[in-house]
Amino acid sequence: MFLPMPDLVTTDAYACFGVRHPTVLVLDDGSVFAVGFTRPDIARDAIGAAALDIGVPLPTRDDAGVFRLAWFAYTHALRHGDPIMRRAAPGEDGAFPVIVWRAVDIDTARAVQAADLVTLAVAA
Repeated sequence: MFLPMPDLVTTDAYACFGVRHPTVLVLDDGSVFAVGFTRPDIARDAIGAAALDIGVPLPTRDDAGVFRLAWFAYTHALRHGDPIMRRAAPGEDGAFPVIVWRAVDIDTARAVQAADLVTLAVAA
C-alpha cells in the first residue's frame, strides 16, 4: 500500500527545491531525488525519462528495489550554510515525499549495465 502523492503546491517543496510539481533532481553528491513521488515504479519512470539529461543510467525494476522513500519539510536556517530542510513524517505540516536513488546505488547500476554490455558484446 502506497501513500498518495500530495499536491506539491501545498507542501514545502518550493521552499526547499523551488519546484511546484513532481520533479527529478540530482544533488551535489550524485544522488537522485524524485521530488513528489511516493511509488518506486512511478519514480523509476520519471527518472528514466530524465536519465539522459541528468547523466544517470536508465533505472531497472531491480534498481527501483533500492529506492528509498523519505519525507522532508522546510526548516528555518539559523545561520548561512545551515540546512533549509529536515526529515519529516508523512502527513506532517508542509512535508513532501522524495524517492531517493543514492549515488552508491547509481554506481552499482552503472557497473551492472556495463557488465551486461560486455556480455552481449562477447556473445555476439
